[in-house]
Amino acid sequence: MKYARVISIEFKSGEDLDEFYGKWDIWFPDNMPLAISRTMVRTASNSTLMMAVYDNEEIAEEAKAAVRKFFDLEAVHVHDIIEFHGEVMRE
Repeated sequence: MKYARVISIEFKSGEDLDEFYGKWDIWFPDNMPLAISRTMVRTASNSTLMMAVYDNEEIAEEAKAAVRKFFDLEAVHVHDIIEFHGEVMRE
């Protein structure tokens, strides 16, 4: 069953958001498992919502571990993170 992970990130500033995603764009292609879809939404000048849908929960858990490594490296930019996850009900 398809499984989704959603991450709401509040950055310390808009500049921190831009720097974080500049590094993310370089890092993620070689480090993240394949997703069915990925969507990023800028919800405010210093916050975003990232959503990825994976083929199954196991791949989503691999993605969670990979994301955690990147977020730990770039924690200086982040103020708060809220994570959601679960089975995809409808498309």
